[in-house]
Amino acid sequence: MKTSERRGGVRDALIASGPVTIAALLGILPVAILLVESIAPGPSIDNYVTATTPLYRTSLVYSLGMGVAATLTCLVVAYPVTYWLAHRCPASIRLPALIALTLPLWLNYVVLNYTWVWILARGGILNRLLVATGVVSDPLGLLFTDLSVFIGFIYIYLPYVVLTLYVSMERLDGRLIEAARDLGATNRRVVVDVVLPRTFPGAVAGAIVVYARIAGAYTTPEILGGPGEVMIATLVVEAFEQFSALGLAAALSMVFLSIVVVGFVLGAQLPPVRRELKRW
Repeated sequence: MKTSERRGGVRDALIASGPVTIAALLGILPVAILLVESIAPGPSIDNYVTATTPLYRTSLVYSLGMGVAATLTCLVVAYPVTYWLAHRCPASIRLPALIALTLPLWLNYVVLNYTWVWILARGGILNRLLVATGVVSDPLGLLFTDLSVFIGFIYIYLPYVVLTLYVSMERLDGRLIEAARDLGATNRRVVVDVVLPRTFPGAVAGAIVVYARIAGAYTTPEILGGPGEVMIATLVVEAFEQFSALGLAAALSMVFLSIVVVGFVLGAQLPPVRRELKRW
């Protein structure tokens, strides 16, 4: 019996070794290549010194800040939406509503961003509506601004947060909410004491999924952004394509990746996050 169990364990290990090896290579090899390129020729830290100059430092702070702001906004919007879907939406329209909310996931990022170009342009549908209703007398300069980039991020990445949070919200027992209200809890106390603690894993998962994608995004800032603040991904592409500075592009990527990883590690040390991670 023990021999057969041992053979089964070896067989399972061999079967799993292939996919695990491939996954490890796909995850580690690109980072290793970036690290090698970032210190070449040499080894030297010249590329990292350049990557910490004011231009790149400002862009990095802006990108990380945009990631935080957009991620928090996605969570704030997703909470009432997913609560309605899971506990207030009629069952007959729940699936169509969920499909409609996640529709941006089905389309190409370029198409989604150019949709907002059409909406936010001076001659776009939003400005025409504002002028026609007398809200403004002249079209607003909404396009190619930080606001247009922010709107684009929310539109594209909100569905990811909705999906991850909806899973947790659906598991929330509605009887707990009713019991809290029967005991005299206000809506605020219900949200703080019942809803948030039990849906926290979905919120964390949603934040993890979208934060790094937003902070490191290229397509949305390139299409909807203006000549003001520049996202770090744009500078990485410029360093590689315009200046053929592969080492600098790699160093910028490594700095960004390191900050994001350290941020996630530090965030995982927060007491609420640690408690949820232990449950996982």
